[in-house]
Amino acid sequence: MKAMLSSISTTNDETERLLGFSDAVFAIAMTFLALDLGAVPENLGQPGGPTTADFLHENIPDYAVYFGTFLLVGFLWWRHHLMFRYIKRSSGGILWTNTLMLALVAMLPYPASVVSEAPNSGLALLMLLVPLTAIGLLMWLQWEIAVRGHLVIPNLPKPYVSYVRAQVMASPIVLALASCAATYSWLNDSTLARRIAFGMWTLLIILPVVLRRIYPTPDHAYQVDVDQLSDKWQSLEDRQKEETTRIRGLLARLRNGSDTDRIKVLTDGVVAIAVTILALQLRPPPHNEPITDEAILDNLANVPAWTYFVTFVLITLFWRGHVRIFTYLRGADPVVLWLNLIFLMFISFLPIAAAINARDVAVPALSFYLLMMFLTGLAMAVLGQYGSRARNLTVELGTPTERLIATIRSATAVSAFLIALILVVAFDSPVLSNVIWVIFIVAGRLSAYLVKRDREARTPSAA
Repeated sequence: MKAMLSSISTTNDETERLLGFSDAVFAIAMTFLALDLGAVPENLGQPGGPTTADFLHENIPDYAVYFGTFLLVGFLWWRHHLMFRYIKRSSGGILWTNTLMLALVAMLPYPASVVSEAPNSGLALLMLLVPLTAIGLLMWLQWEIAVRGHLVIPNLPKPYVSYVRAQVMASPIVLALASCAATYSWLNDSTLARRIAFGMWTLLIILPVVLRRIYPTPDHAYQVDVDQLSDKWQSLEDRQKEETTRIRGLLARLRNGSDTDRIKVLTDGVVAIAVTILALQLRPPPHNEPITDEAILDNLANVPAWTYFVTFVLITLFWRGHVRIFTYLRGADPVVLWLNLIFLMFISFLPIAAAINARDVAVPALSFYLLMMFLTGLAMAVLGQYGSRARNLTVELGTPTERLIATIRSATAVSAFLIALILVVAFDSPVLSNVIWVIFIVAGRLSAYLVKRDREARTPSAA
């Protein structure tokens, strides 16, 4: 099989570590955005303490900032992903601009928390927009360095260069305009200017669409044979399986398609960090009090160990579902990227929902927890269903029984939490949430039975 330099591949020998580090920083920053979403009060839902409804209402601005910032950072990661499908070599300029960009990405939770604390402040908004603008500018600079330094795929046609440039430059332009509006709001105490600054973020969706009319998306992947290049270019990978050849052929004909390597790296990073953050709920006794045996036992009785383990298991189940989806989903298009970002957005939010549920045993807190689980499962199910129907992105999905099992798993991920939510709210009984495990066990046994029956049907009986 000929070795290829291709825009389908998202990793390369020379950029693999750079991209792995970049994806890790993006994943950590995106996940840490949820750390400061309002500390859950110790007396939540208890006499004298706030109700869950009051707490959630009070923190609506924080959650709005989180969701908006998460998607914005995810959008910037997407631009980074797009560039490095064509950038196949590194240099000092690429390394330094990428390092500066990641330094700004990593500190984004700080200005985001300031905006959460002061959502009506133009200065606070400016503190968030300035680093975001700088991140976009540094990405733009990276692309120009790569093109002028011949670090992209050799002989990359001009329309490809123009398309990527237009998509990358859209972000800093929009964010710079929003920064100007935020600056005016700060200096003149203008509510209208602040709202305009917030509203201009929607241009991040509109402007790339407009630019695609001027600089159209390439109709197919660009790739060259490594054997036809000078010795300084090395093979991206050494793949010899016929399946890989077939998938590459499908993706080469797909408009703006790529492989899923970086998506999986980002997802693994976000999920790993999310489940680790769960452990922050397990706090030791206060340092300002004597640490006696009684204090330790009291602490053990009050730490939300059950919520921690249950949530850890559920997030792990979501991750396993994601792994199953991407065993057959071998390609990515913009829809896959957006659906995956939405899935990760809810995954990152689950530790907050778990902390609320751990502090308040009342129905509203549990309902909110189940709602977040349902939305996470729904996002994963939609991703899986879209992937299974996007024939240009998938490999063979298996036998009819295997496809049925995949559908059962998707339905279970959604229905279990929805049914539990309805029962808990309708009967005002938290104990009914355990129906989740009943549904999971029944679905698991059904899947096992179908697998066994399918295996027996395909195995010739003994003579």
